Amino acid sequence: MDGILKRLADTERSILSVIGIILAVVLFLTVNLFSALVLGSQRTDLTESKLFTLSESTRSVVEALAEPVTVRLYQSRDLLEAAPQLKVYSERVNELLRTYSEMSNGMIRVEIVNALPFSSEEDRAIAFQLEGFQLSATGERGYFGLVATNSTDDVQVISFLTPDREQFLEYDLTRMVNNLANPRKPVVGVIDGLGVMGREEERIPPVALIRQMQQVFEVRSLVYDAEQIPPNADVLMVVHPAGLPEKTQYAIDQFVLAGGPVIFFTDPFAENSPKNPQNNVQYLFPTSDLNTLFSAWGIDQVDDRIVGDREMAIRITGFAGPNRVVTDYVPWLQIRQDAFNQDDVVTGTLQLMRMSAAGGLRETGQEGVTISPLIQTTRDSMMLDSIAVRRRGDPKDLLDIFEPEGVRQTVAARITGMVNTAFPDGKPADPADFGPEPGEGEAAEVEEEPQIMTSVKPINVIIVADADMLMDSHTVTEAGAPSSSNADFVTNAVENLAGGGALIGLRGRGLSHRPFTTVEQIEDDARGRYFQTEQQLTVELEETQDRIAELQAQGRAGGDFQLLTQEDQESILEFNRRMLTIRQELRDVRRALNEDIEALETRLELANIAAIPMIVIVIGVLIALWRRAALRRGRRSA
Repeated sequence: MDGILKRLADTERSILSVIGIILAVVLFLTVNLFSALVLGSQRTDLTESKLFTLSESTRSVVEALAEPVTVRLYQSRDLLEAAPQLKVYSERVNELLRTYSEMSNGMIRVEIVNALPFSSEEDRAIAFQLEGFQLSATGERGYFGLVATNSTDDVQVISFLTPDREQFLEYDLTRMVNNLANPRKPVVGVIDGLGVMGREEERIPPVALIRQMQQVFEVRSLVYDAEQIPPNADVLMVVHPAGLPEKTQYAIDQFVLAGGPVIFFTDPFAENSPKNPQNNVQYLFPTSDLNTLFSAWGIDQVDDRIVGDREMAIRITGFAGPNRVVTDYVPWLQIRQDAFNQDDVVTGTLQLMRMSAAGGLRETGQEGVTISPLIQTTRDSMMLDSIAVRRRGDPKDLLDIFEPEGVRQTVAARITGMVNTAFPDGKPADPADFGPEPGEGEAAEVEEEPQIMTSVKPINVIIVADADMLMDSHTVTEAGAPSSSNADFVTNAVENLAGGGALIGLRGRGLSHRPFTTVEQIEDDARGRYFQTEQQLTVELEETQDRIAELQAQGRAGGDFQLLTQEDQESILEFNRRMLTIRQELRDVRRALNEDIEALETRLELANIAAIPMIVIVIGVLIALWRRAALRRGRRSA
């Protein structure tokens, strides 16, 4: 009887198990159907940098669209299959475009185009100047780029979606949409104190950087003593404002407080400023700053000081009197990737810039203002006396007096936030205002706009403490080819400022490909443990080699090695033995470092391969033990 009851119980459990499985499948399908019908496109972004969550700046651009925008993603499947990293990136691009489309309520239409070789789609890709990559020896090419159009046939193109700009992907996409929604060229007004706009009456063209900007923007010269900044200027560019009249500074102040974006190029020593016709070595207007304005925005340009950096110094050939010298000239800077703010779209992808005799920018602690450095020196830098640099003496003299301050100097910065006017007492009086009163019949002055005392919205300002960087000597070669990223920096900055709040609010996002930063840190620590020992051994080896060479030179000077004393000969042999020992110790140190790193990699591989399966096994065993214990308790209670 007990056996029959046991078999019935086992049968019931089997039936219940089958029913449970069937119910689980039905529940799974029901949940998925409910999610598709009710939740629709609702998703949760669990990535650390919120890679698939669009910023408020993007939302404002997308939601303000008044006409449809079509975005065509040209992606060749063969190209993506041949480049695994590109395939991973393409998944993020596709997902982000889908998010744009859903957010726009259909105003952004996304089309995926597989540009097959020798097809009409490939012809269109070529017509849009997309960057193609050869897939085979037969000439087949692949594409991975974007083409966006609006209803009036304006076109925005990203010729190749390089993973190098992944952190700025949202910025690039939002910029495309924003440019199509506002297709006219942004107007850039330039107050020029250095001659970058050229002189039409003398048939001197603008510098190469301005000519490049004219392809993207409508660049207009403004009078140097302007009393008002034209309200239709999307961006104001102020270049080397030496002796800028107070009335013009006031006009700039009011333009900024009204929400107008500005980029300044000031300079403690503008080496390209006009020279005295009577004395070719004397500069007429070598120095410029606008600290009256800058101080109201929480920043100052350091007076009478020029940034020098030994690590960034450009090697030059100069003269000290009649003697020719080759040396590192610390006021002339070659700026590489580590010096740029990698999280800002203006500088995030720059490779190389050049500056000469740049100034330093210092925060003054203004409440409500955010100052973000864009370009900084290394810690091997100091602030040089501007007179010492302008004297043009022996370039080695600056190296002799160089004492690094151990801090990074800021030479370019972005300023945002709410600020007050730099002229709290009102508009400064113009000297011309003290002339005679208008006589009878003369026109009275036009009533002025009331002064803005506090910014109507957060200001958008970029300050660069060097104006020479705009000149051809810093931007192009003699043949006209780009020699630096200086022009790219200016174009990026002006474009970013011209986009207003829509683009200013966007910053670099994280990467879908995440490096093993913890592993890299552990490797750096391992290298640090051996670095000091290696340095000591290297110095000792060099000293030993120098001593051997010195002793051997004594023998050669006498014409015969045997002429050396017995003591010197033994010293040479001893130094040779010591040199061999040091080399062996160096090899041991480097081998130990490599063994530590390899051991770390082995441990990580074991963890990746074995950890998850072991965790699953342990959980399975614990569940089995718990079920067995529960079954035993059930039998005892029965």
